[in-house]
Amino acid sequence: MFGVAIPWTARKGRQARIKFTDAMTEYFNDNGPETGSDLIKARWEGNVKHGVAQYAGRFEIGDLIGVLINATPTFFWLLVHIYARPSLLADLREEVSGIVEQTSSGLSQTVRSIDVSRLKASCPLLHSTYQETLRVQTHNTNSRWVIKDTLLADQYFLKEDSVIQMPGHFIHSLPSVWGNDADTFVPGRFMQIEKKQREDRSKQHPASFRSFGGGKTLCPGRHFATAEICAAAAMFIMRFDMMSADGGDWMIPDHAHGKVASAVPPPAKDIRVKVTTREESVGVDWRFGFEGSVSKFDVFSG
Repeated sequence: MFGVAIPWTARKGRQARIKFTDAMTEYFNDNGPETGSDLIKARWEGNVKHGVAQYAGRFEIGDLIGVLINATPTFFWLLVHIYARPSLLADLREEVSGIVEQTSSGLSQTVRSIDVSRLKASCPLLHSTYQETLRVQTHNTNSRWVIKDTLLADQYFLKEDSVIQMPGHFIHSLPSVWGNDADTFVPGRFMQIEKKQREDRSKQHPASFRSFGGGKTLCPGRHFATAEICAAAAMFIMRFDMMSADGGDWMIPDHAHGKVASAVPPPAKDIRVKVTTREESVGVDWRFGFEGSVSKFDVFSG
């Protein structure tokens, strides 16, 4: 019934989806992938191989949701939380500087490269700050279908064929799980958790962190997303200074409501900032490097 009602309940969204898929279909029909990126070419070749090339324009919507809808706002919130805390920014710059290699190009220009393969092992504070950002800013809801009558903890009856919804933000705010400072942004929180696990071998309940979902619906791209967001944040903080446009204190904005497709919603409104190149980065050619393999990031997930 919901699908039938979409032309009336989500008219603007439906029209936008049609416009997008029509444009992408035209792009593919005009041999656009021939001059596209390797990613576009690989996706197109896969569609052709499996006989679904006629649906390529529609598939791009799903790809964009996976690539952009959560990673982009997460990057935004991570930068806001970092730059709103000058001492944290200073600590992160010192940490990231340990994986920066400096050389000179043939034109005697200074070249600095951030070794992405060392982010996990050498930047625990950045990784912890990223996970804390997800803990605070995630507002997703995980849903499960009850396949048989079940009694939980001798008091909660789950009836067969009903739907269970688990609000991530509520779970992320539980003092019983995260401590009495659960409502406070603590950059080093996940470093403390890992230290405690090493010392007494206690484990954080895997279902306590829902940013990537859990079970069969656990996000398969969570390691890639973590690597790309942390790498981008490392590059940004090393290259740029950023302050509020009026020069005053940072104000953490509220998140937008009603973004049902987003696990990490964007801000409710734009914030104006002033971004300048750091003095020590003027004239420097910054690059990403991969001296070793990029190992999986340890991210809490259920």
